Amino acid sequence: MADTAYPVNPVPLIEPDVYEACREFVLTYALPALTPDTVIQDWRKHISLPPETDDYAVISILFDSQHGTAVETFIAPEPDKNKPGILTVQALVEVRVQIDFCSEDDKARQRARRLGIVAGSSIGAQFFNERGMSALYAGDVRELSFTGAANQFVKRYAITLHLSLNEGITVEYPYFDSAKASRVEDADAHHPITRSF
Repeated sequence: MADTAYPVNPVPLIEPDVYEACREFVLTYALPALTPDTVIQDWRKHISLPPETDDYAVISILFDSQHGTAVETFIAPEPDKNKPGILTVQALVEVRVQIDFCSEDDKARQRARRLGIVAGSSIGAQFFNERGMSALYAGDVRELSFTGAANQFVKRYAITLHLSLNEGITVEYPYFDSAKASRVEDADAHHPITRSF
């Protein structure tokens, strides 16, 4: 049985921090401006909302979806080195990020709408491009109001940002760049074709 070369030492590619990029985007372009302590990551069980205010934003990654097939790139070391090559496998992934704006007045809707407008502009494209991502588009603003902890009506408007980025891994992968053959022959000359009719 022949030996099979398997990839070893998988390492994830460094990927952009989606939460941090979206947080900066919200703090910069969701106007009227929020303060850093009022922009929260995820609706999580043990995270408290900002005290004494219903004016905040929550950033949640809804899901990822891969577009197309993975792309493989192989880099071989210098020929005189006895090292494995590096195989990189990566794919384009669309990340859908929901940003919920809450407030006691109309500021939540204003922030969501303005953020959507900027996300679909050259400003949004440049902002995310500088952070290793692409801003594809923003969905429609949705009204999701609820009753807060004090049994008071809280306005909540959500918008979904569609971002794309490359994700993947690298692995060490054995390879060869030359082979020695003890006998090389022309198969047709040494083994003529015979026909039987």
